[in-house]
Amino acid sequence: MQSIFAEGRGTCPRFFVCSAFHRQAPQFPVVVSQAGDLYTSTSMEGEGTVIVERCETPTAAVGLWVRSGSAHESKELAGITHLLEHLLLRRCGGRTPETIAELIDSLGGDVNAYTTRETCAVVAHVPATRRQEALELVLDAIFHPTFTEEDVRLEQKVVAAEFDLYRDSPAETAAEKALSACWGDHPLARPILGDPSVVGSLSREALFSFHRARFGRNRALVVAVGPWEEAELEELLSSKPQALDGDLPLPPAVWQPRLTAEERASLEQVYVHVVFPGLPEDSPELPVLEVLNQVLGGGAASRLFRTLRDQLGLVYEVGSSLLAAQVAGALEVSFSAPAGRGQQAWDALLSVLEDVASGRLSDREVELAKQALTASIVLGASSPDALMEAHAGEFLSRGRRFSQKEVEAEIREVSPEQVRAMAARVLDLSLLAGAVCGPPGQAVVPPVLARRVA
Repeated sequence: MQSIFAEGRGTCPRFFVCSAFHRQAPQFPVVVSQAGDLYTSTSMEGEGTVIVERCETPTAAVGLWVRSGSAHESKELAGITHLLEHLLLRRCGGRTPETIAELIDSLGGDVNAYTTRETCAVVAHVPATRRQEALELVLDAIFHPTFTEEDVRLEQKVVAAEFDLYRDSPAETAAEKALSACWGDHPLARPILGDPSVVGSLSREALFSFHRARFGRNRALVVAVGPWEEAELEELLSSKPQALDGDLPLPPAVWQPRLTAEERASLEQVYVHVVFPGLPEDSPELPVLEVLNQVLGGGAASRLFRTLRDQLGLVYEVGSSLLAAQVAGALEVSFSAPAGRGQQAWDALLSVLEDVASGRLSDREVELAKQALTASIVLGASSPDALMEAHAGEFLSRGRRFSQKEVEAEIREVSPEQVRAMAARVLDLSLLAGAVCGPPGQAVVPPVLARRVA
């Protein structure tokens, strides 16, 4: 086990990093920080990575990310990672569900588990005086869960209710179908929840085998922020088991400019979700795309919000966002509108997209977007749990620690000319894909896009 000590200032998350699309990081690198930082990184030889940012705060955060998510599942096991996540904090390290529930309440903070397309994580944010208990719980949840038949059946019922909630949400349906439209059968397009029929049939033995194959210290990233000592983490990690499976690379993603439509009699609004090809998360051009996204639909001053919401009053919600994954990315645009205004909203959306793609962006718009992003960077560095997520996101996507100065500099260096060029490249209507969900006869697309409806 090797350690690198260095000094540093606080850091914060990149705006464009989406937890749902973290990539697998380079294998077990030692992250060396700049002199002057209160920062430590430890690389356990072939056994995972530990990042510690020491700071004297009244609270402490710790999280463990396993580089295995829903995109790494086979179709025959679609949804197993998410079901497994439900069981991690139910029974682990010899603790019963009652004991774990009482411990989490007594910690007085936040303990949670979540699944993304490329990771599964357990995180905790607690009073600093209780950090050791939180660390032990996080490690036991990832490395030493216990699966009983009763617990598996119970959590399958809970996940079945989750499936129902997502099916009842037209916005979620449109977003999910948009990814399927553009990426087809690629693993990134599969729902994180998986396949209901698969999840309902998974056995205790299947969960145990999958956990043993995927969840090990060689695939782990541990991030701790607060008044931690390195020895607190090293000692507990050194005895954890290794995962049996090797690397889990994803295949290249091929873009398909398709549209899908779904009608529901219960709806009174139209929900539209369209996507354009973006960039993979390690692309050096992501800061430029990040600024473009902010200009287009990232805030109240964005072109989409000002036009569709404030000027025309066609929609209640409209915006854009970025997805960035290991092998692909997407720029997403969505809106919801009363069914009678759906076609007008579509026309206004296409008009804005064509306008921005043609380069009609002012220097002032770009500058406002950059100011908004740098402000979000500062706010993102305000608490130990935010810093923890920031370190994890940056390391999993780019193999480096967060540096607030570096991230802000990357945004400041983006020029209006770069944003206009990116808009012309990304907002190509011939590549638009997506989905619409609405009432019968209203889940329609503009005639110019009608040929793409599958």
